[in-house]
Amino acid sequence: MFAPARLMKSSTKVMRLEQPQPNEQQGFRHVISKLGDAVVILDARGLVKYLNPAAESLFMCPSRELLGKEIFGTRVFEIEQGQIGTETIYRMGEHALQGTRVVQTQVEILRRGVEDAIAEMRVSETEWEGEFAIIASLRDITSRVKAEEALRRSEAQLREQTRQLEQTLHQLKQTQAQLIQTEKMSSLGQLVAGIAHEINNPVNFISGNLNYANEYVQQLVRLVGLYQTHYPEPVAEIQAYTEEIELDFVSEDLPRLVSSMKIGTDRICEIVRSLKNFSRTDEAQRKSVNIHEGLQGTLLILQNRLKPKSGGRAIEAIEEYGHLPSVECYAGQLNQAFMNIISNAIDALEEHEQIAQPTISIRTDLLDRSQSPDGDERSWISIRIRDNGPGMDEATRQKLFDPFFTTKPVGKGTGLGLSITYQIIVEKHGGQLECVSRRGEGTEFIITIPVSLKSERCGRVSSSDPTRSPKNDAPGRDSQCYPYDLKAS
Repeated sequence: MFAPARLMKSSTKVMRLEQPQPNEQQGFRHVISKLGDAVVILDARGLVKYLNPAAESLFMCPSRELLGKEIFGTRVFEIEQGQIGTETIYRMGEHALQGTRVVQTQVEILRRGVEDAIAEMRVSETEWEGEFAIIASLRDITSRVKAEEALRRSEAQLREQTRQLEQTLHQLKQTQAQLIQTEKMSSLGQLVAGIAHEINNPVNFISGNLNYANEYVQQLVRLVGLYQTHYPEPVAEIQAYTEEIELDFVSEDLPRLVSSMKIGTDRICEIVRSLKNFSRTDEAQRKSVNIHEGLQGTLLILQNRLKPKSGGRAIEAIEEYGHLPSVECYAGQLNQAFMNIISNAIDALEEHEQIAQPTISIRTDLLDRSQSPDGDERSWISIRIRDNGPGMDEATRQKLFDPFFTTKPVGKGTGLGLSITYQIIVEKHGGQLECVSRRGEGTEFIITIPVSLKSERCGRVSSSDPTRSPKNDAPGRDSQCYPYDLKAS
């Protein structure tokens, strides 16, 4: 209810005003009845004295059910900050005493059997039938409020759709760029495998025949020696030709020549094996491999970039390999990750020629169970690739694995290399990739991956023993050539 004591004080002041004439009161009632807005007149106690037909329509209730009843707090509630109440309405008496004649607010009207209505209400003091009264004018704004709410929901949905579209567009661009990068690496792998295949075929003939050639040379040299021993005085023509061809030098140099050819073909076989290990075109699925072969193959592919350029210093590659078991992985993708990290290290060293001795160190270790991430019971290995380049600040390091982020000039870097590397290590292999760097102190990437992959992540787990020595398990340790079809042994 309204505060009657305060309202009565105000009514005393109003009662002293000149009483309206009966015909004026009747005219006032007639005007109110014709208004389109709902009008409700209440006495000092807050009870309804009169309501016009528009109010009956708004309340969806005949006047006989409302006359003499209190509506504020029962049917009419003020909407304030999304909540309904009657505080402002009940303070009307205070406003009247302080000289404030009008209170304007928004209210919710409860209606039986139909949807509630929302109205703008103006409350002011008046005089009705010679007594102090309160007149409340209510304008139905239900449709407007619904339209505004619908508009807000529509705008919110539009903003959400716009956000989703922008996110989808960003993801599409990222996926497109990654597909292009992956296709490039796939094409590079196929090209490398093709070159290795074509080189391997003729080298097999050379390498296979060199052993026989070396044997034949040794036999011929021995035969010549026997002739010289048993026939020390040959005919003049043979003696002259022997001096012409410097037979003694040929006999001494020919075995060395064949031996150097054998060394060369062994080196070609090693290159073929490294190229094959890098491309891994026959290993789209996971399998147990020697991680060191992948690292060595990557360094071989990048060998030309390690050489000195335009008077600069060569980049020294330091390999500190621990005793690792065969690792179950997607070898081709893992080699791509090694390629991305080492290439970035070379880029950083090339851009700062003032470094006295640029180096890239690669270290591998088998971690103790206590060092396994999150208490994982599987065996884990770490691969640490460090350069002594300029390093980077913390802001750059934080964004390092973000797609399209690059510090390289336009046209030189796509900003996808390390992002793809992160996906390969973390998402594909369930490992961890960490970058440790400070300005002026170089950069180190720490790759941590399990020796065996989880079956739910990558399918069936290999039954091979992950603890066997890579020296006993890795093919080609004696530098022999791969067979014609380049299949993994």
